[in-house]
Amino acid sequence: MEVDLILDPDLSPTEVTELGLLAERYGFNAVWTSNYPSSRDPFIALCPLAVASERIGMGPLVITPYELHPLKMTKALSSLNELCTGRARILVGGPSGVMGAMGVDGQRMVGSVRECVEILKGSGPDHVLNYDGNIYQAWGYRPIWATDTPPLIYVGANQPQMLRMAAGVADAIMLGDVTAHRLQTGVQRIAAACEAHGRSRDTLRVSGLIAWHVKADRSASISEARRQLALRGMLDWWFMEGFLSPEEYDIVDKNRKHFFSAYKQGSDVIENVPDAIVDKLIANLTMSGDAGDIDRHIDTLRRYRDLGLDEVAFKLHRDHAESIRMIGEHVLPALG
Repeated sequence: MEVDLILDPDLSPTEVTELGLLAERYGFNAVWTSNYPSSRDPFIALCPLAVASERIGMGPLVITPYELHPLKMTKALSSLNELCTGRARILVGGPSGVMGAMGVDGQRMVGSVRECVEILKGSGPDHVLNYDGNIYQAWGYRPIWATDTPPLIYVGANQPQMLRMAAGVADAIMLGDVTAHRLQTGVQRIAAACEAHGRSRDTLRVSGLIAWHVKADRSASISEARRQLALRGMLDWWFMEGFLSPEEYDIVDKNRKHFFSAYKQGSDVIENVPDAIVDKLIANLTMSGDAGDIDRHIDTLRRYRDLGLDEVAFKLHRDHAESIRMIGEHVLPALG
């Protein structure tokens, strides 16, 4: 199982470079920059790392064709790929917080992402790209300078329609907020979709996002996990039905505003939600705790690998360097 890192959106390009080089020294597969409404441009944030590094992969996530036309997207991605000599990647999907900030209501999501991927994968130095899609068009594009190994195109997907589409066009699929319950179903659907597309499952990488909050101080870990719970599956029942009862989820659903208030205010206080329910969310939707919990998390990752997960992408928050060292020294050797 390969291990990627998703960096916090508030990091500067200098910080991204320092952390990316630290991750490279430990042998991580790739680092991702987050695309949030108020973050730096995720492509530009990677440029210094692209020049300074030698092996590690890198890319932005999530980028949607609603906010950036696929032709502009492929120009940015190919430029980053040139800087890092063929190690770039991108996660395409939707919807996203950036779309919300732009007041864009994503329509025809599966078709939009499919056409975006087809444009990204269809561009190259050896031919002129003329693409006449139902949603997007791209005419006369031929980047004669884009001679490095083509970037990897990931699609963010969880639901059946997007999984079926992505299995036909993407290099990799990233599942969000992995749980054993949803992973097993997702991998089965991906395998069936690959067969329907006449494609070997071995040619499609399956990655899974997991929030990593493990710290030397257990109380700091749980506090951070509580602050970030609003983003875990966006509190959708689809992610939680494997470990919450309908009655428990009803409490979560009725108190969404309190989860998001905690996230926005940087608070670990989630009003009106019993600690027992919060504890279940943290236990099932994150990897949290202290050093004594790492072996348990490694066992979980091995189960995920056996279920068909090829890569894990740990979403980091504060104390990035500490997390990189902890994962690099304990998790990477166990999964190698």
